[in-house]
Amino acid sequence: MSAPKFKATMTIPKNGMEEWNDIMQNPPKTLPQGINEDNYIVASCAKFSDGVTIFGGVAVGAKSQDFNYPLFMVFDKNMHQVGGWPIDTSDWDSWSARSIQFAVDPNDEDGNYLLDIVEATS
Repeated sequence: MSAPKFKATMTIPKNGMEEWNDIMQNPPKTLPQGINEDNYIVASCAKFSDGVTIFGGVAVGAKSQDFNYPLFMVFDKNMHQVGGWPIDTSDWDSWSARSIQFAVDPNDEDGNYLLDIVEATS
């Protein structure tokens, strides 16, 4: 895997890894008003130097499921959503990634973007 060309940091709340894992694995019985299935319940964002923006967090699962799921949306510099799943979280069973390398261009096998995920210190 080649070194990524672009790097950005997404900061999640202090203790976010543990709290977001809990939200994924133990969904609240009652959702906040206005939050529905497939909407983010918690999220953060990051912007790369070329303008690509990541919005990622935990989304509400279907009512028939007993879990929520991680979801990342990728937007180009003009804030158009990049189709497909440049960041595939389909096999995540917890929120534990510290960095994710991905490609916006489906022809780029290595991925030239690196998203570091850090917890706030306070």
